[in-house]
Amino acid sequence: MAFFKNKYFLLFLLFLLMLIDGQLSYLMSSIFSYHVTISSHLLLLAIINFYHDRNKRFVLFSALILGALYDIYYLNRIGLVVFLLPVLVIFTNKITKSIFASNFQTLTFYIIVLFLFEIVGESAAVLLGMTTLSMANFIAYSFAPTLIFNILLYLIFQKLFKKVYFNA
Repeated sequence: MAFFKNKYFLLFLLFLLMLIDGQLSYLMSSIFSYHVTISSHLLLLAIINFYHDRNKRFVLFSALILGALYDIYYLNRIGLVVFLLPVLVIFTNKITKSIFASNFQTLTFYIIVLFLFEIVGESAAVLLGMTTLSMANFIAYSFAPTLIFNILLYLIFQKLFKKVYFNA
């Protein structure tokens, strides 16, 4: 059982969740019309449970690696997530365990992390010329459906992730 609590094994599970997120995002976007884009963020849900009270070097190094792999896998180049993910992970690492005592507080924190990840990522993409989508269209056709879908994922998977990652 100690193998399943090993931080490197759990880090590998985070990588697998990143791959599963891509498949879930593709599936959900193909179910709805071509205007609606839904992104799965199981990785972020696992991260808020995993990166608490960890060694700061491990946190920063692993977040940089995961961010780089995320960018290379989805964008075919180093992009925004290599910078955004370590910032979110450091933010998560600073939060005390008392915030995660109730599911409502954890859900609120998860919504904040989703908001920061999506809005900061989209704003940076607009500033860097990576997209021409207006912020209003982004919120209506991408962020709102993504938020609803990820709240549903939270309700389904929170107990599992808390059991696997939180006390590891």
